[in-house]
Amino acid sequence: MITKYTIIALGLFATTAPAQTSGTPSPAPPEAAFESEGLVETKVFLPENVMKGGLHIINPQAENDGLLNTYFLHSGDNVFEVTTGMALRIRISELYAIDKLHGMSKTDEFTKALKAAGKQKVDSVVGLVKDPIGTIKRVPLGASRFFGRIGESMKGGGSEGEGKALQNISGVQKAKVALAAKLGVSPYSTNPELQEQLTNTARAMAGGGLVLSAATLPIGGAVGGTITVVNVNKDLQQALVTSTPEDLRITNRKKLFALGVTRENADEFLMHPWYSPWHETIIVDALAAIGRDPSQFLERACRALTEQDANYFQSLAQVLARYHKTKTPLRSIRLENDRICAMDSNGTLVVPLSCDYAIWSEHAAGRVENFNQLLQNRGSEIKGLALWVDGKVSERAVQEIKNRKIDLATGVLSEPAKPNTP
Repeated sequence: MITKYTIIALGLFATTAPAQTSGTPSPAPPEAAFESEGLVETKVFLPENVMKGGLHIINPQAENDGLLNTYFLHSGDNVFEVTTGMALRIRISELYAIDKLHGMSKTDEFTKALKAAGKQKVDSVVGLVKDPIGTIKRVPLGASRFFGRIGESMKGGGSEGEGKALQNISGVQKAKVALAAKLGVSPYSTNPELQEQLTNTARAMAGGGLVLSAATLPIGGAVGGTITVVNVNKDLQQALVTSTPEDLRITNRKKLFALGVTRENADEFLMHPWYSPWHETIIVDALAAIGRDPSQFLERACRALTEQDANYFQSLAQVLARYHKTKTPLRSIRLENDRICAMDSNGTLVVPLSCDYAIWSEHAAGRVENFNQLLQNRGSEIKGLALWVDGKVSERAVQEIKNRKIDLATGVLSEPAKPNTP
């Protein structure tokens, strides 16, 4: 089961799907004050190729808690509860990647290549190959923020012995990254079965000469690939699949320094146990595109407690970058009402939200009112409010938000973003 966001009480909307009506034309029932959580139709949120495939099928209904959808994924005799559409796509891609890799592992070519790779050399570094940031994940939660910098060895430097160990596995690591990209999955996935299959195949490729053709291993995975899901451009895709974790972190650190982030804050983020090198690179790329000091964003992002939290903050950074590029340039990234926001050059306070389906709940109404108060409390500093959402918003919530003269756009990471009209 993939864990729900543990700290994403950060959103505007709380836990509640549209209230059901009887459909009786007369007399019209009074409108409920707020919408309630409940079941939603998955086909509203997922395309057909995600709904079902040769190895999986998704229940026709998902559970909505007012912000996030929990989908029920059936594969063989297994049923997985997966929260958020992004996590679902990733999980489906991993199912197909594992099946493909498992099938290849049974071939004579694979067996010969793995034998040729030599077991002794791989065993000495197997832990690092399987989990490039595993040593950090074994540090107790919160350690990175208390200790600050983790040490030069995890920043691409380190002792001579450590350098040799990294050189020894560099061929395997590069093969693993390239292999994962072809399958449409992340080489830094926390799925242990996928990690085992990726690592074994990468060993056979790097040390045993196993060659995988495009026909043998189609690019893109089952649902378009993880890289496509996370909305990155071609240049960034190239960097993700051709760079080592150490190279990515060195580049990311330089970009953060250029934005005014302190070494301590940069290291805390880049060594955080729940951010993979891909998470970090995508977030830093988005923040660099905005070009404003992201220290407050990073401070809040470092509170992540799960992989889903990392996905959430990644989406927030991308939403803000999209606003900056397509709407109005941002002049600062800040916290308001204890939420990540940004101020644009026109004085509009931009509130990013990453969700599947946000509804009008009592909690949502309270959050909206709190933000509306900023217009009065801050005088002329905040001249307007904008809510940019990467998912969907209920019709009721759209109307309520528009009634309060808040600029609302949904599906903002799609092309193009979708402004809402009542």
